Amino acid sequence: MKKILGLLLVFTFALVLVACQTTSLSTTSAPTSTSVSTSTILSTSPTTSISTATSTVSSTTGSTTTQQTTTTTTAQTTTPPQPVTITYAAWNLGPAQSENPNLERLMIQAFMQRYPWITVNIVERPKIPDPSGTSEIDQNWNEFLAARAAQGILPDVYFTDSTETIIMNNWVRDMSSIALSDPEFLNVASDIRNAANYGGKLMALPYAVYYFGYFINKTIFDESNADAPTFEDTWDEFTAKIRDVAVQNVTDGTGIAGLLGTDRLLEWFPAQLNSRLGWYTYDGSLLNLNGPEFEQTLNMYITLMQDKSYVYDALTAEEKTAAFNTMDAWGSSKLAAYWEYTPIIGSMLNYDFDIDFIGTPGTQTNHRIPVIIDLMGISSQTQNPEAAYLLAKWMSFGKEGYLKRIELSTTVQGVNALNMTPLQQDEDLLDAFFGIYSSFTEFRKVVSHDSYILEPNKHVPGYIEARWKANYDVTQTVGQVFDKVRSGVLSYADVKNTWNSIANNELTLARNAVYRKLGVPVS
Repeated sequence: MKKILGLLLVFTFALVLVACQTTSLSTTSAPTSTSVSTSTILSTSPTTSISTATSTVSSTTGSTTTQQTTTTTTAQTTTPPQPVTITYAAWNLGPAQSENPNLERLMIQAFMQRYPWITVNIVERPKIPDPSGTSEIDQNWNEFLAARAAQGILPDVYFTDSTETIIMNNWVRDMSSIALSDPEFLNVASDIRNAANYGGKLMALPYAVYYFGYFINKTIFDESNADAPTFEDTWDEFTAKIRDVAVQNVTDGTGIAGLLGTDRLLEWFPAQLNSRLGWYTYDGSLLNLNGPEFEQTLNMYITLMQDKSYVYDALTAEEKTAAFNTMDAWGSSKLAAYWEYTPIIGSMLNYDFDIDFIGTPGTQTNHRIPVIIDLMGISSQTQNPEAAYLLAKWMSFGKEGYLKRIELSTTVQGVNALNMTPLQQDEDLLDAFFGIYSSFTEFRKVVSHDSYILEPNKHVPGYIEARWKANYDVTQTVGQVFDKVRSGVLSYADVKNTWNSIANNELTLARNAVYRKLGVPVS
């Protein structure tokens, strides 16, 4: 019996030992990878590739299975954008060695910090002897560009005062393929962004827009318990409000001047009478100097210049001195409505009376604000058009760049007050700008408006000739004819048709030449 029990114990121990040593182990690996790649000169960071590997281990003992997952992630940074160097020229950079900081130069420094693979070298405008030979002046802008172009070293990005000049001299490239793919560019008002678009070829980019119109001394109206002019006023409502506070028929120096700026009426008011017209009756192709809108505005101007009750421009120098005891009626807080354009808005913060800007009054049917546009060209010689566009955008209409401009202008001591309104219709940008000019509530309405007339000087081929330089006859230019008609020396009826024909001939010749140069069908 003892022998049998002993054998049973040995057999049982052997079974337990075998069971404990029996193990089933299986391992599976399921690698997965995800690749993220961005590659463009306009990107803001180096390209990064991310790979993820996942391993699952399953262990089974009897009827129980246990899984353990391990994830390994590796990030590999690839080559950053290739370093590039571009050049920049503008007429608002100030002296390179100035003691006072220049906002444009600060913006360029900030751009290089934001995009460290792009180096920007400023091309300084040369000085030349003045006609007297006793001092130096800035070289003519287009002569400066011509000299650089002849050497094959045009600035990659540069200001231009004549798209006609840079097109006809092959100094500029078409930027439509880049700009028209940029949502921020497309957020600029169409008449502004397309100012230099010729038959689908975009030959310049907007740098800034400045508004023409009336600065209002609100303190004068408050002290008279009168309603101040507003952005919504028609011309008749506007002038009625000015009449309410103007006192120009005194000789003891205690007067209040009414309206200054009637001499520009013939440029902007015809567009308030006919929505088809723009600046100086330009309709997008031709001038309409012989049209009823120009004639009506001319008659209005003549009437105003005979009204000394509230029109400051109608007074002689002696009458102004007697009435206001100053030739600086605005600075002395003795002028109700002051015609100027908004680059001077920073100086308005220095006065001790309340000011706003209402733009120009319209009519019951039209309200169009006259503006000046500054433009930038991208060089036909550039090797880096994408980087050049990125710089131009940063300096002008780009949101990020504009917010940096606001930051610098409000934090760097010695920088002049910002005078550039945002080009994009963006509430963040408007809030930032009017954080500086918080009392200019009417001006915000002007900037938010969507109907402008653009001064044609820089972007309409032939306009300079049509407006000033073309010969009317052997004794006078068209510019002189304008002055004589406005002053009454020449009869408008006698000259209007010939004048209009000569001006439009200049526009047509120049436009056709530009379109042929660009290979665009002439309309």
